[in-house]
Order: sequence, then C-alpha cells, then structure tokens
Amino acid sequence: MAADGSAVRVLVVDDEASHMQALCDTLRDYGYQTVGFTAGEAALAELGGGGYALLLADLMMPGMDGITLLQAALRSDPDLACLIMTGDGTIGSAVEAMQQGALDYILKPFKLSVILPVLKRALAMRQLRIDKAQVEQSLRERAAELAQANRELDLARAKAELASRAKSAFISSMSHELRTPLNAILGFSHILSSTTLPSTAAQKREFAAHILKSSKHLLALINEILDLAKVESGTMELELQAVPLAELIQECATLIQPLCAARQLRLALPAAAQLRALADPTRLKQIMLNLLSNAAKYNREGGAIAVHCGAGGGRVRIRVCDTGMGLRPEQLGELFQPFNRLGQEHGGEEGTGIGLVVTRRLVELMDGAIGAASEPGQGSEFWIDLPAA
Repeated sequence: MAADGSAVRVLVVDDEASHMQALCDTLRDYGYQTVGFTAGEAALAELGGGGYALLLADLMMPGMDGITLLQAALRSDPDLACLIMTGDGTIGSAVEAMQQGALDYILKPFKLSVILPVLKRALAMRQLRIDKAQVEQSLRERAAELAQANRELDLARAKAELASRAKSAFISSMSHELRTPLNAILGFSHILSSTTLPSTAAQKREFAAHILKSSKHLLALINEILDLAKVESGTMELELQAVPLAELIQECATLIQPLCAARQLRLALPAAAQLRALADPTRLKQIMLNLLSNAAKYNREGGAIAVHCGAGGGRVRIRVCDTGMGLRPEQLGELFQPFNRLGQEHGGEEGTGIGLVVTRRLVELMDGAIGAASEPGQGSEFWIDLPAA
C-alpha cells in the first residue's frame, strides 16, 4: 500500500477489540503509526505522554465514553485533532461531539475510501489551527514589542525634551553669570581709561581692585564651566592612584587657612595617617578645596570647621562639617543644580554656583558618592565616599 500517513501518530480507541485492531492495521498500511486501546481511561493516560496528532474515539463505550474522552484529551493537548467514530443512527450524537471539539466523524462500518480523506482533512485542519495560533502569538509578541518600543521612544523623547530645556536654562544662566563680572571689568576699565571722568589715586586703586576681583571670579567661572563640560562630554581624564588622605587634607587646609583666618574660624583636621583612597589626587584636591571653601564662606564669624575620616566595607568616607546657618530641606534638594546658590546670590560671598555640580560629577567618575545633611541654625555636613586603596 502507499504510505500517505507520513508517520503521523494516531491513537485509536474502540471498546470492540476487533474493530480497533482492524483499524490500526489498516492505517499502518498507509504509513500511520497507530496505537490502540479498548478503554478511554488507558487511552487518556497514553495521551499524557504527548506526541499524538490524531485521536479516533468510539462514541459509545462503557466507562469513559467518546465525548468525555474527547473533552479530557483536548484539555491535555489543545492541538490534538479528534475524530468520533459512530454507528448508523447516532449522527446527532456525532454532531454533539463535534460541538465539543471533534473535527469530524466516521461512520461504522468503516469504508477506507471515506476514512483516509477524513484523516487528511483533519490533519490539515489541525495544521491550520496550529499555524493560526502561531501567527496570533507572533502578532501578540510583535504588538508587545511595538508597545515597548513606543514606550521607550516616549521615554527617550521626554528625556531629550528635558535635556533640551535643561541645556537652554544652563546656557541662559551661564550667559548671565559670565556677563556680570565681565560688565564690572569693562565698566571700571572704562573709568580708569577715561580722561574726562574724575578719579583720585585712591579711587583708581579701588577700581583696579574691583577689576582684579571680577577677573578672578570670571576665571573661576570659566574654569568650572570647562571642567563641567569635560565631565559631561566624557573627556575628563583621571589618573586613579592610592592617595594618602592626611597629606592631601593638610595641603588643602593650608590653602584654605587665609580664608579661615579672615573669619576667625577654627579648623580641626583628622588623624587619617593610615587611610588611602583610590582617586585622582588633583581632582580629589579640587573636591576638598570646594567643600572646605564653602564651609568657610558660609560659616558664622568665629565658628569652626571639622574634617573627619573613616573607613569600612572597602570604602573611605571624608566628612566636612561646619557651624554655619545650615540649610532647609528644600534647599538640600537643590544643592547640585547649576548656578543655584540657594539664595546667596545677593549675599556678600562670591560664588559660581556650579562648584558642587562639578564636585559631584568628579566624585561619581571616581566610583564614589556624595551627600549632605543639614539643619537650619545647626550647620551642615558634606561627605564623600570613595573606594579604599
């Protein structure tokens, strides 16, 4: 016989053993791999192992009948192609079985010319059902991917818009901050160079001092803007090495001492002889000078500054504490915003408003962290964590 079944596995269930065996043998002649049972319970247990494409079940059987077996089989394998076998006069029951999930029915006594086309049609319908399910699953996955892509695009767009607004605000603030000292330099220079405006020698010295002060402020502002640009663009180069903290803090304290002396501030340094941080020494010095100068500038007359160092968990922490006026909670939340001087813009102390922004970026580049704690009237504490060397 020709092999049309293409090794399709078929489970045949019929309580009449002779009918079951005859059908199994006939289908094997056409290439089908058949296994037969005379009871629905045993057939259902066999189906649990999977691998079957077709189920041919007798409608009327003692114990588990064909419809019950059909329902249980489809729960076990929804892709299974089920056919009901029935005798003459029970077509209504066969139709009921098809309503329960059977793809077709076969009338007894069997006719080979009828059975083979029904099996082929059932296998084709089964494959169409499988293909449809795969297409639907693919469409669902594609829809989910598109939805995720749209969410990511929306997020990227929102980030880009936020970055654009932040950039515009930064440029606007930077333009204002650069013009302020530059206008002072130009104004006092114009007075000094004028032959018509009256000015005494003392006034000229005062004007020159203003020019010098504004020039230093402008230079500091440009340097910090350039540092920030390097950090943000990823072009800042660091040379990480073991940095002895005691030596670096002592060097920074020496540089900050004149400012402390002018405000009669006491400066207490840590005993950190054995502590070393993995950092860029030049940038760590820049960080410490920024924190110490802020602690001095915004301290009260006759106050104190204390530096503490500690280690634990492979990290070192440096804390700079002052006895200044402290910060409110809302001010703490604005600490690291460019050009935000937390209400000190019109105070007596000069500042660029981006020193802490650069400081935070530098700390993060060295795999560190920075934070602050403060209470109004109680002073402030700034800390940095760095990897221990």
